[in-house]
Amino acid sequence: MRKIIIKIIIFVSLLLHAKDNGIHPFIKSAIVPGWGEKSLGKTDRARFFFATEISLWTICFGTYTYADHTKRKYTAYAAKHAGINTRGKTHKYWVDIGNYIDFEAHNSEHLRWREFDELYGEENSWKWDSSSSMEKFEDYRIKSDILFKTGSYMIGAIVLNRIISSIDVLYLINIENIKNISFYPAITREYFGLQFMLTF
Repeated sequence: MRKIIIKIIIFVSLLLHAKDNGIHPFIKSAIVPGWGEKSLGKTDRARFFFATEISLWTICFGTYTYADHTKRKYTAYAAKHAGINTRGKTHKYWVDIGNYIDFEAHNSEHLRWREFDELYGEENSWKWDSSSSMEKFEDYRIKSDILFKTGSYMIGAIVLNRIISSIDVLYLINIENIKNISFYPAITREYFGLQFMLTF
């Protein structure tokens, strides 16, 4: 993950110091939020989008790092207190072992529900040494899931930042292209009453 962040920083630096080469400001902001504003001479707006981008990437990186750390923590905890082999387990498996004291309790309940595809064999068995250990594991697991979900929200926010910056560039370009604005009352035969016309 660190290598990816370093590559992104280098890529952004190269883009910011590169010549325009005919790239439309809209495309610039879609690549790096604030780049399009900078090319239009709007440095304050550019700084805002740059700062937002850096903050979002920092939060995203930190969230995913802590989520992964918490996941490794709960898998190690489960191996110690439930006697499981942690390799090749699905997310559903981790959810299940946090809800049942052992795999026999899990299988018994799913047999009653006739959910035969949900049963676990001996190779995926577990048995918690206490209910408090199971509850502590579940707290770790839920915390990790929330952190991963937060990280995905941050990725969405990073995409949204690009969209907003691109729209902002289009707004700035349209404002600069407006030559004349007039506002006057108009009376027409089609409608009763007084109308006001705003013309760009």
